[in-house]
Amino acid sequence: MTENNAMAIHQYGQELSMETTRMAPLKRGYARVRIRANGVCATDVKLVDGVGFKPALPFVPGHEPSGIVEEMETDDPRYKDYIGKSFVISPHITCGECENCLSGRENICLNMVGSLGISINGAFAQYVDIPLKNLVEMPEGMDHSVAALAGGVVAVPLVAIRALGNLMEKNVVVLGSGGLALAAIQILNNLSAKVIVVGRKEEKLRVAKELGASVSINSTSGDYVKEIMEYTGGRGADNVIDLAGDPKEVPKLLSALKRGGTLSIVGYSSSQISLDYRRIALDAIQIRGSRSYTRNDLRLAVNLMKSGKVMPIISHKVPLESANNAISLVRNGSSIGRVVLEI
Repeated sequence: MTENNAMAIHQYGQELSMETTRMAPLKRGYARVRIRANGVCATDVKLVDGVGFKPALPFVPGHEPSGIVEEMETDDPRYKDYIGKSFVISPHITCGECENCLSGRENICLNMVGSLGISINGAFAQYVDIPLKNLVEMPEGMDHSVAALAGGVVAVPLVAIRALGNLMEKNVVVLGSGGLALAAIQILNNLSAKVIVVGRKEEKLRVAKELGASVSINSTSGDYVKEIMEYTGGRGADNVIDLAGDPKEVPKLLSALKRGGTLSIVGYSSSQISLDYRRIALDAIQIRGSRSYTRNDLRLAVNLMKSGKVMPIISHKVPLESANNAISLVRNGSSIGRVVLEI
């Protein structure tokens, strides 16, 4: 039986620790993937700190992986050439039969079996077992550390942006300046949107401008809503994408929208928010939640990266045994772009 070394949460609020387990036999329709890289994000920090999803412990985080198929259990001819090839992994194990799955919204499956690194043990590990249908082939020559970010960094904002429709010449506010925001800027530029980035750290805002943001605003140095209004001629932004997940910013973001504008919420918090009920109704403001991505979204993200139109930024690459350092880098916000575990 395959031995699997993984960095696991044994107590919420404490550091991860290495554990070695023996993997069960592969299920029918599954592949055993040797993980080569996994992105580390704020969701992982929330898991470790016990303020987000709280699966039973011990638990292995990691939902942004790429790797190489070493074994599989199937007779399906579609997968006959998979052994030895490199893939990005879609983390959601879905029923494939509910209304949402059948309408292309498997990311919000009504009967979700589990999500890698969220509710089932993830890719802070040497190996994961995953349904073969969840594998998206990597382009030849693409680095595993880059490919691992196709889902959690590129596909996540891609889903939110696609839902907003035609953005040509539209004023789009992006709240946040981390890895998701830097990918969002590149996607929006390809759609000819005018991007207004709001963040807290000047160095990250500088990178945002280099990537094509029309305006960058430091939210700690003044009234960013006023600056947005000035830039848009008092009209307000057409759309706002919240990638930060800070509840106290949401009322401000609503006030930065034009009448009929849309707020897309991607970042999240366990806190409650209080909103201007009257303005939402009378100004026909739309509020959309956007969760994760589908396998098709992941394929689109991989193709965007292959074409060079969008490229995730990696600030640090650390080995599996240094996963606690990776968590700390993300927690204190010191990284520009994404931190990646190389395994």
